[in-house]
Amino acid sequence: MSLEKNENYFELTDESDRASAVEAQFNEDALELARRKIAPEVSPDFDGLHCIACGEKILAARLKLGKIRCIDCQTLKEKQSKFFAG
Repeated sequence: MSLEKNENYFELTDESDRASAVEAQFNEDALELARRKIAPEVSPDFDGLHCIACGEKILAARLKLGKIRCIDCQTLKEKQSKFFAG
């Protein structure tokens, strides 16, 4: 059973169908969030080798993952976003 996003699940008469629909939507939302988190970042200031925040050279393994910040700057950015989000 395929449902459109934001469909009113309570219109389904069977409790099992409702539960399955809600679970399917939850799974789709979780996958979308995971895809956004691992997507490579882009910035017009990125030269392909150096951190956009501090200018230090980024490790090759991080560059392969599409990262544009060094580990220290990424850690700081994540701590700041958690502080301001909560």
